[in-house]
Amino acid sequence: MVDHFSADVPNFPLPDKIRLGATGVRLFLVLSGYFITASLRRARDRMDAGEVLAGHTLRVFYWRRLLRTGPAYVAFAGIALLLNIGAIRQNWPWVFTGTVNWLIAWQNQWPLTISHLWSICVQEQFYLLWPLLILLLPRRWMLSAIIAVAFAGIAFRIGCVIFSAPLIARWVLPFGSLDSLAAGAALGWCGGRLKASRGGWMLALLSLSMLTIAAALRNSDPTKLASVLVEPLEAAAFVILIARTSTGFEGNIGRFLSNPGLVFAGRISYGLYVYHILVAMVLDRLLPSQLRFVITIPSLRLVVFGIVTLFIATLSWRLLEQPINRLRGEETRKVPIPRGNWGSDGVPRSPAMARPFLNADSSA
Repeated sequence: MVDHFSADVPNFPLPDKIRLGATGVRLFLVLSGYFITASLRRARDRMDAGEVLAGHTLRVFYWRRLLRTGPAYVAFAGIALLLNIGAIRQNWPWVFTGTVNWLIAWQNQWPLTISHLWSICVQEQFYLLWPLLILLLPRRWMLSAIIAVAFAGIAFRIGCVIFSAPLIARWVLPFGSLDSLAAGAALGWCGGRLKASRGGWMLALLSLSMLTIAAALRNSDPTKLASVLVEPLEAAAFVILIARTSTGFEGNIGRFLSNPGLVFAGRISYGLYVYHILVAMVLDRLLPSQLRFVITIPSLRLVVFGIVTLFIATLSWRLLEQPINRLRGEETRKVPIPRGNWGSDGVPRSPAMARPFLNADSSA
């Protein structure tokens, strides 16, 4: 939000060379790979134990993803269409099929209002195919396959440099994000955690060093092969961060991260991202001339746009996403019957057999 709300303001609020938006996208992708793969690994454990069927697991996964990401996305698209904001009416098929990233790559430009959806589209395209690999591939090949996917992402960017592909296509196509998604997936599959230790500051310094090198490379010539290292360096730094964070923090850091306001902001962060460009464009259109100074003063614009976005995302969470999340939980906590536990009368042989599976699909 900071990056987008101040995109046309030189050196505000950070120097131009510091691009938090691009770095934030990388963290988002690593987190996506981590959370989804960890969830699928637990589902795979239940499948291998004969507790649930693969078909049931896939149906539950896709249904839960749709109910989690769909409501705010559709609400955003509906409002933008109704108000005819930006380029959405010309490109609505791309929006509703989750292929905005392919539209951007094809046109080699960022369409107004909908361009920020590219990362969500990459995530959803990843979700479409990734469960098939995690749930169906033999376990002995899993880690090798995840590593191969990561190297495929790096190879794609190398190919883009060699063949002078447009920089936008290299950024938004799903192949360019494979190493970030796979880095998080490897951590999720292995259940990797880093416990607090005296070496924690060394890990923090290592992560910061990798992010610094990545920032320097991002500001260098993107046609050079060295530029392909930006994403792997950032992904590696965030893998360390996530592995450490998964064990929890104590002291001042723990108290800060468990602050209710910050926790709530994290809960509605998806809505913050989906709506923030729409908020900026609607306010730009509707503000009367007496209030146009809100847009022209960078710090004020950042505060006003941020507060309005927070309000809209909160409304969306309370009135739309949270009720549907409850439905999502109710629907997917239905008891899946294990294979081989059916009686001749078509009912489970013992009600006790169902108890371990009552919460089988409550995670993620």
